[in-house]
Amino acid sequence: MQYQNESEQINRKQQLLRREIYDKGYDCQAFQDYMEQLKVNGGQDVNIWTYQELQEAISLFQTTNQPQMETIDLDDVSCRQSEFNDQVQFEAQIQDEQLPKIQQEQQQQNQKQQCQTISNDIHEEIVAKPSVDNDRFYQKIHLCKLQDKKMILTAKEINVSITKFEKIQGGLLSASYYIYVINTEPIGWNVQRRYNDFVWLREVLNKIYPGRYIPPLPKKTVLKNDQELYLIKRLKFLEKFLQSLFQSELIRHDKWFYAFLSIKEEKDFKHIQKLSTQLSRVTKLEQIISLDGQVQLQINDNLVTYNHESASLINQIDLSYKKLRKESKQLLLDFDQLSNTIYNMGQTCTDLYQFSNKFNQSISQGKISKLDILYISMNNMLVQWGNNLTAQIKIVQEELCSFFKFHHHSIASLKEFIKQKEQAQQEYEKFKSKLELKKHKLFTQQDFNRWEVPSIQIKALQDSNLTQNREVCLAIMLPQETTLQEELKNIFAFYNYQQFSEIDSHLQNTVTFFSEHFIKFCSLQKEMLAEQKLVWDKSIVNFNNLHYPQQIILKKT
Repeated sequence: MQYQNESEQINRKQQLLRREIYDKGYDCQAFQDYMEQLKVNGGQDVNIWTYQELQEAISLFQTTNQPQMETIDLDDVSCRQSEFNDQVQFEAQIQDEQLPKIQQEQQQQNQKQQCQTISNDIHEEIVAKPSVDNDRFYQKIHLCKLQDKKMILTAKEINVSITKFEKIQGGLLSASYYIYVINTEPIGWNVQRRYNDFVWLREVLNKIYPGRYIPPLPKKTVLKNDQELYLIKRLKFLEKFLQSLFQSELIRHDKWFYAFLSIKEEKDFKHIQKLSTQLSRVTKLEQIISLDGQVQLQINDNLVTYNHESASLINQIDLSYKKLRKESKQLLLDFDQLSNTIYNMGQTCTDLYQFSNKFNQSISQGKISKLDILYISMNNMLVQWGNNLTAQIKIVQEELCSFFKFHHHSIASLKEFIKQKEQAQQEYEKFKSKLELKKHKLFTQQDFNRWEVPSIQIKALQDSNLTQNREVCLAIMLPQETTLQEELKNIFAFYNYQQFSEIDSHLQNTVTFFSEHFIKFCSLQKEMLAEQKLVWDKSIVNFNNLHYPQQIILKKT
């Protein structure tokens, strides 16, 4: 309930700001600078203001500043006309009872002139609107909720890691399960979470952050025989999930993510999870949370091209990552097969040594002790080479197989995110098409009663001979459905911009993540080569000692 009350208060303040500053055309940046002068961070954090303080500050700002532009809204025009018409009719009714007939006629003439003036105003306001295709270029800023930033270090200063997993034995009525120990340093948080807790966190973030990429989780699988290798791979996957979340400043300060990492007591964490059941999926732009309390809405040709090409790129990357996963698994099998083959060769050299040793033990003359050493040296060389390749198996598993598995799932999550934009676009375009057909049909029929426009406005159009002006009539008819179309357009414009923003960020991060990862991978390979070089160097010394008798022969190992 506390979270709900806080959310309602913040929403109420933001509605006040949007209504009094943004909607009235005041300079938003000038207002933020003004609020900064009144309080530290006053132009950034709405939480440090009470509702009454905001009202007073806005009133003072408006007395010394002028709106940058006056916005014209057709619904407001209709409302003003209706109010004016009601006032005129009310006055006319009173005067009809008191004035003589000639005065009534004069009053009617004046009323007609006033209506003509209204009609002219309507015509000027509508015609003044630029006749452009808004779907070719559309851009605006929409106010939303402001993220409540937690006192937490930046991504570069902090490390989130999963150190181990533990099995918790079940009781009489409960099954056994595994927990993962999560450390957040240098803050010092140490918590235990189950796999289902990770699922809960991702579902919550998806609910409250539409238009934001949320990294994937490994699929839920029933464990058989407590497969340790499977648990290790899952641990690494879950760790990458948390680290990816931490790269987003918006989510890094999220209160639910904060609770996931910091709340140690299980009963307290269960209480937080219970509170989250009250959350509804965010569907309104005003409910979206951002770092600066606003979201970008954009539709233009450049974005259309980018989103089309980027969606194609993501599909190609998805196929390539899938192929890399498959090839990494094959490489794992190849190294395993190669190491087994080399171990088998070493075992054959052991057999040779046993044959040689048995021969030397069975004779008293003509023994060749160097033959025993030769076969032992060959065995040592092959066994150490096999050990090196076995170590490569672990590297391939962690640094290639697990790595590409996570990023392949990441692309799948990104494709789901792109699908949200496509659905929003289809919903908007479908509604727009139907509404346009409906409006054109109503215009052709000239059935004014179905236009849902006040009668005074229809009369003004008739007096101005504008009822045959298709552009003007289409602009004012069916205002409620037109408003809904605008809302759908804004939602599409939001997802349209977010696809560009999130994919661009994802691709930029890919360069960073992959570069850092393969620096580590190359360093490991370099170390493996150095160790293998020592194996070859030792083997060369051993074989040299056999070839040149004057050198000291190495002891058997």
